[in-house]
Amino acid sequence: MKQIFSGLILLLATAGFAQQSGVPPYAPGSTPPTFPPEISPRQQMPPDTKAPPPRQLSNARIEQLIQDKLKNEPQLADTNVRVETNDKSIHLSGAVDTDQQHELVLRVVQSCAADRKIVDKIKVRRPT
Repeated sequence: MKQIFSGLILLLATAGFAQQSGVPPYAPGSTPPTFPPEISPRQQMPPDTKAPPPRQLSNARIEQLIQDKLKNEPQLADTNVRVETNDKSIHLSGAVDTDQQHELVLRVVQSCAADRKIVDKIKVRRPT
């Protein structure tokens, strides 16, 4: 008797949930609307604002920044690297002892270069 009663409740609950399926407000198979129809996307979105231009560092400031970073690298303590910058490029000259030091100099300079081209004229005394 208990099984029949449980089965009847399950059958009625299933029938009740089946009756509740409503018709969606959009065509089946299509993408539902993202915004409610009474509010346009332009009314919800903030007005376009123009971002301020990125702040450009002066050539002298970039030169100083690179020189400071090179001096603070312990692996580059005995190197002689000169840095000259202009609006479009960074020119490197001088000499380092190893290829590893050369790669380190290039990584340090690249971190400060932004969109400037790096012109590498550094000589490696003992290439590995």
